[in-house]
Amino acid sequence: MRKIVLPAIAALFLMTSHNAMAGYLDFSSNWDAPSTKPMSKKAASNVVMQCSAVKAYYSMAGQTSGAMVVAGPHETPTDKNTHLTVRLYKNNKHEKSCHVYVNTKLEYTSCSCEYVD
Repeated sequence: MRKIVLPAIAALFLMTSHNAMAGYLDFSSNWDAPSTKPMSKKAASNVVMQCSAVKAYYSMAGQTSGAMVVAGPHETPTDKNTHLTVRLYKNNKHEKSCHVYVNTKLEYTSCSCEYVD
């Protein structure tokens, strides 16, 4: 019986403790202000998590690394494709900015990330 119970408890601890050690996905308070198309936070979360870079920062250990959605679906004069803007943080430092592109149905199509100065 002990051979089953102790490993089960250890496995349960490891599975539940991962979230406490993982990074975060958050939304700025006015993330939907520049939006040209309505999108819920849940839908936006599902879309941005399909970007490998966002997923990698979200999965980083610690509470000071992760991703923040700063702008909902929109276009800009320099980027006519509809995209969400996401900032990636590592140890509280803004390292990258990403455009997560969506199609006309607001489904993920691709993402592009660049390091910031």
